[in-house]
Amino acid sequence: MTKKKLFLIALSSGVLQSLAWFHTMLLAPLMLVALVPLLKVEDYILQNQDKFSKGAVFSYTYPAFLLFTLTQTWWICKSTMIGLIVPFYEACFMSLVFWLYHFCRKISKYNAGSYFFLILFWILFEFVQFKWDVNFPWLNLGNTFASYPFLVQWYSITGMEGGTVWILLCNIVIYLCLKSRGQYYLALIAVFVPMILSACMWYLYKDDDSSNTANVIAVQPNLNPYTEQYSLPPHQVVERSLELISPLIDDSVDYVLMPESAIQEFAWEHNIDSVPSVLMFNDFVRKYKNAEVIAGLSSYRVLPKGVKTEAARAFVDAPDEYYEACNIAIDIPRSGEKEDFQIHHKTILTVGVEKMPFKKTLSFMEKLALDLGGTVGTLGIDSNIVVFNSKTKDICVGTAICYESVDGNYIREFANNGANLLFVITNDGWWGNTAGYRQHLAFSRLRAIENRRYIARSANTGVSAFISPRGEIIKKTPYWQQTAIKHSLPLQTSKTIFTKYGDLLMKPLSFFAILLLLYSIVINKVRKKEAKR
Repeated sequence: MTKKKLFLIALSSGVLQSLAWFHTMLLAPLMLVALVPLLKVEDYILQNQDKFSKGAVFSYTYPAFLLFTLTQTWWICKSTMIGLIVPFYEACFMSLVFWLYHFCRKISKYNAGSYFFLILFWILFEFVQFKWDVNFPWLNLGNTFASYPFLVQWYSITGMEGGTVWILLCNIVIYLCLKSRGQYYLALIAVFVPMILSACMWYLYKDDDSSNTANVIAVQPNLNPYTEQYSLPPHQVVERSLELISPLIDDSVDYVLMPESAIQEFAWEHNIDSVPSVLMFNDFVRKYKNAEVIAGLSSYRVLPKGVKTEAARAFVDAPDEYYEACNIAIDIPRSGEKEDFQIHHKTILTVGVEKMPFKKTLSFMEKLALDLGGTVGTLGIDSNIVVFNSKTKDICVGTAICYESVDGNYIREFANNGANLLFVITNDGWWGNTAGYRQHLAFSRLRAIENRRYIARSANTGVSAFISPRGEIIKKTPYWQQTAIKHSLPLQTSKTIFTKYGDLLMKPLSFFAILLLLYSIVINKVRKKEAKR
C-alpha cells in the first residue's frame, strides 16, 4: 500500500466524523464506523514498522482529526479569533490518543485484546477534557447522539461516557470483523443491542407518580449581543422582556425564566435587592400569586477580610481587601426582601472568556481575557452546588448557566442536591446561525436523559425550549426571534444511577489507562536494555 493511499484512507475517517456531526449530529450513526479507517491505518503501520517513523501514527491521524475539529468548531471564531486554536489543539490530543494506543499495542506484541487499549486512552482523554484548565468536552464522542435520544436512553445509567465507550467498541468490533472477514454477528450485537435496550427504556419510561408541576415561562428577548444587548439602556432591556412575558403570565405561573445576561446592570451582591432592573422584575411579578423570576447578570462579590481567591481583585483604595467578579443566576422573590434572594455563581467557566487557564503560570496574560460583554477575566465561582427553592411551592430548581450544561457530571449534582426541575440559561448569539447554538441545545437533551428531569431552557438568542426526561423537545422557539413560551413541567424526584454515582466508567478506565501506559514504558525500557546486551 502506498503512503498516499494510506493518507487518503486516514482522511476518509475525518470525512465520516464530520458527516456524523453535520448540522446537529443528523448523521450520528456514522460515528459507529468513522474510526475504522484509522484503525486500519494504525494496523498497517504496526505491521510495517520498518517503513515508518515512530511518529507516523500521529502524522497520519492528525489531518483526519483536524478536518473533524475544524468543521465542528470553526464557529467559535465568530466570537473570537482565539477560536482558531481550538481545532488544532483538540486534533492534537486526539492524535496523541491514537499514538499512545499504537505504542502500547506495539509493546503488547499486537495481541487481539490490544485493540481495546484505544477505549482506555480515549476515556482518559475525555476525563482530562473535563478536569484540566483548558476544559473543552464539547466534542466528546458520547455527545454525538444528542439528537437521537431514542437510541441512548441508557445514558441514565452510564452518562454520556457510556456513549463514548459504545462508539469506540463498535468501531473496534466492526474493524476486527472486516479484518477477519467473519463473525459479523458480533458487529450486529455491538451496534444493535444498546439500541434495542434504549428503545425498551424509551417505551417503558414513566414520570414519577406525582401531580406536582411547575408552570414556567421561558423568555427569548433576542438582543443581538454585538449591536444591542450591551448598548441599550438597562431599563429598555427589561421592558422588552416584560412585553414578551405579559401575554402569558397569570396566577398559575411559578417561574419566569430569563436568559444569561438578561439584566444589564452590574450589581454588588450585598445590595442585589436595590438594583433598578431587579426592582422592575420584582414589581412586575408581585402582582401574581406565585411567580418568581430567575435571570442572569454580572455581579461583584466582596470577599471576607483576609480571603484571596484565584479570581480575587484588589480594591483600588483598599489593596488588602478583595472582591470577585461573577456571572450569576439570581432567583428574584416576590417579597423583594434581601434575605429571600438566591444566587448561583457560574462554576464551569468558559476558557479564555471567564477564566485564564493555568493562571498561576500565565498571570501576566490576564489582561488579554476576551471581552464578550459583561465581566472580563477570571470569575468567582461557587464552592458548593446551589439550588433555588421556591417560596410558595415544593419546587427545587437547578439552574445551569450556559457552558455548565455541557458537563453532565456537574449538572447531576443539582439533582443530587434536591433539584426536581432543571433550568438552562444561555446567550448563544455570539456564534450566529451556525451549528454551535444547535449543538448546545442538543446537549441539554442528554442532561434530561441522564437525570430524568424536565428542562426549561431560556436563550437570549438561539433557541429556547422545554425538554422531557426522555430527551424529547416538547416545545421550542424559532431561531433568532423575540418571543416567550409557556409550559407546565412535572416535578421529578427519583434519582437515576447516573445521578447517584456519576460516570461509572470514566475513573476506573482512566486509572487502567495510566497503569497500562506506565507498564508499557517500563517494558519498553527493559527490552531496550536487553537489546543492548
